[in-house]
Amino acid sequence: MITDILAIGTLLIVTCLLWVWGKPSRYKYPPGPPGWPLVGNLLKIPSIQPWHLLTEWRHIYGSIFRLHGLGISIVVLGDMTVIKELLDARGSTYSHRPVFTVAGDLLDLDKSFALQPYDDDWKIRRRLARVALSPGAIKQYQPLQEDIAALLNMALLDTPESFRNHIRLAAGRLILTITYGIPISSLDDEFIALSEEAMSVVSRVTVPGTYLADVFPSLKGLHPWLFRNQVEHDRSTIRDFINRPFHHVQKQMAEGIAPSSLAQHLLEDPSDHGFSSKQDHEDAVRWICGALYGAGAETTFSAVLTVILALALHPEKQDRGHREIDSIIGAGRLPTLDDKGSLPYVEALIKESLRWHPAVPLSLARRTAKDDSYLGHFIPEGAIVIPNIWAIASDCNDQYSPSQFIPERFLDENAPIDPATYSFGFGRRICPGKHLAENSVFLFVASILAAFEISADTDLEGNPISLVLNSALV
Repeated sequence: MITDILAIGTLLIVTCLLWVWGKPSRYKYPPGPPGWPLVGNLLKIPSIQPWHLLTEWRHIYGSIFRLHGLGISIVVLGDMTVIKELLDARGSTYSHRPVFTVAGDLLDLDKSFALQPYDDDWKIRRRLARVALSPGAIKQYQPLQEDIAALLNMALLDTPESFRNHIRLAAGRLILTITYGIPISSLDDEFIALSEEAMSVVSRVTVPGTYLADVFPSLKGLHPWLFRNQVEHDRSTIRDFINRPFHHVQKQMAEGIAPSSLAQHLLEDPSDHGFSSKQDHEDAVRWICGALYGAGAETTFSAVLTVILALALHPEKQDRGHREIDSIIGAGRLPTLDDKGSLPYVEALIKESLRWHPAVPLSLARRTAKDDSYLGHFIPEGAIVIPNIWAIASDCNDQYSPSQFIPERFLDENAPIDPATYSFGFGRRICPGKHLAENSVFLFVASILAAFEISADTDLEGNPISLVLNSALV
């Protein structure tokens, strides 16, 4: 009897699922790969370097396609036209971030400027950050950037085999000094170590669907119980990352010995930016500086390292960069930011490196605030929207192969899209530190090119070691 009831119940459930699955939708969703009942086509997304398959699907399903399953809709955008028309022109609908139950509710990362919901509080913080990091405002940091670039060259001259550590230290030293006025001398510095640990946590917990609690928010209460040690560790890491350098600045300001820094300027800014209280103002500065402190060092390090690898793999391109610097600047000094604009091939090398291997192949995801329609396709409220940077970077004219490293493509009349237009986000969520990062990468790369020849190391028999760039920053 019980067996018969279970059999009938199972048959009814399967029948209902098949009916729901086969029922024509009244909406015309964007196309996408075929899937299965309930789980849809989400399981077809590889966990390692998914941008390669997503780019292949763009050629099959078009510049906008949909992945779905378990009640989740993911819309992938594969070219700049679609991105501009949605993320830029319809910013009020496409400027929200996905809801990360673990990262937001349990780790407080929804207070971070980068992951904060698109609301009035975010807009106030955005205005504050844009003023502090405008092209005019960051000119005050130019001497510091040039000094740290020179220190990087000195370190590379002493121990060139440790180039990775030297570049990482230079990037971290620059960001920590600008953001908090904290000088550092080695990678063992507590603030460098804290930043790297925090970025590891952020990278892990902000991938959509990483945790069941992100897919099913009702499981939020169960997650800390199942992963108590991990949650406590991650929460402690994020709090230390945000609070310790900030409290360091506050303490120095109270003692009247705080050096000039972004945090100090923002805390002392007497302007009324719309904050309801002093505490709200301090919290905004705390999280704005935390976002710059964390992301700034990693992106600069990744970009410069990519250029170094590209130059080692393509000595003929490196040689042309050397010749340009020698002819424009000479051997008597290192490049400065005043030289930016007069070294077109060096800048083309940087652009091509950012295009050839983007640091963030899939841009930070968005979430739709309401139902929308685009080119006849229905995009539901709450859909996760992912700009595929890798696909955009692969869009080149027929003259040059997208897989090859060819800086000359950016010197042509029909040059591809400048990577600066997609490397720092889109629309209202574009990174306010964009200009500071561009200046830093230019200085580091131009200074290294002015002083060094870059080549692969050799094995015991004197043969060059094969160089491969395995992954991306995120």
